[in-house]
Amino acid sequence: MGRKRTCELPFCQGAVEGTRNKRRCDNDRNIHLHQVISKNVKKIMRYIENHEDFTANDVNRDLFKNRLDKNEKGSMYRLFQAMVREGYLTERGKREGLKVYAYAGRPADSATPAVPPASAAPAPVAPVVHEPPPLSPREILLGKLREFVYMKNGSWNHDDWMWLINRPDIREFGMADADIGLMLEEEKARFWARKQ
Repeated sequence: MGRKRTCELPFCQGAVEGTRNKRRCDNDRNIHLHQVISKNVKKIMRYIENHEDFTANDVNRDLFKNRLDKNEKGSMYRLFQAMVREGYLTERGKREGLKVYAYAGRPADSATPAVPPASAAPAPVAPVVHEPPPLSPREILLGKLREFVYMKNGSWNHDDWMWLINRPDIREFGMADADIGLMLEEEKARFWARKQ
């Protein structure tokens, strides 16, 4: 058993054991960050602290110019989940089928500076009372298709298409494959237009 040290992720208060993977700590033994994410954790934290709320797509677009591949996007999602676990972020529901996060404040003993002493110990967060109107089934399906386009980075093959239309959560809407295909192509066009 190696020496203990604090986790190198600035928002995390856990102790690291051993030397096999410096990003693993006793709070989360399974976190693995791709290099592009691990090198930019502080940059991502600055982005988070300066935005009221955001999705993974917002961070990818604003900080990485939509260049992250699906594995790196997954790595960023794992980073956000670790931040939620540490109380650095809170989840604020969904927007366009993607999770919305908000900065919750820095943990009390964080190594990163710049929180006034009065708010060093995070106050209990009151539940958000604002409840958006319920989404229509079409909006829910559109969110799922938008997420598929995002995860496939705007291009997919026939097997991906078959997998999508046979998913139970897509089938439950009772739409014809052709209608789903039209909606998917519109989302694909929107995705590529944003990348221009």
